[in-house]
Amino acid sequence: MPHKALLRVFERFLKSERELSGLNVTVVFIGEKKMQGLNETWKGGIGPTDVLTFDYGDIYICKKVAERNAKADHIPVVIEILNLFAHGLLHLKGYTHETDKKYAVMMEKMKKIVG
Repeated sequence: MPHKALLRVFERFLKSERELSGLNVTVVFIGEKKMQGLNETWKGGIGPTDVLTFDYGDIYICKKVAERNAKADHIPVVIEILNLFAHGLLHLKGYTHETDKKYAVMMEKMKKIVG
């Protein structure tokens, strides 16, 4: 994963969410088994998911799930990972997607951040 691309996404996120200060973010790339365990233990999900965000600033991305998503969406995996990183950052800011309206808002912000 190109570090510069992740930094660009993070910089765009910080510019779009100006009131944030002192934000510490850790991005961790993990395998499917670890992601499944986190998802089931902390989020009540079943199986591995693509990205999980925890309020203390950790964003976990499962590369294998991201690769499958990218293939299904016919996009480069690096773009999918940047999308997931932006998605995780937006969750840290408090954005959610439990309704269609909130999902649309979050996806629009994600597109602007990733560029």
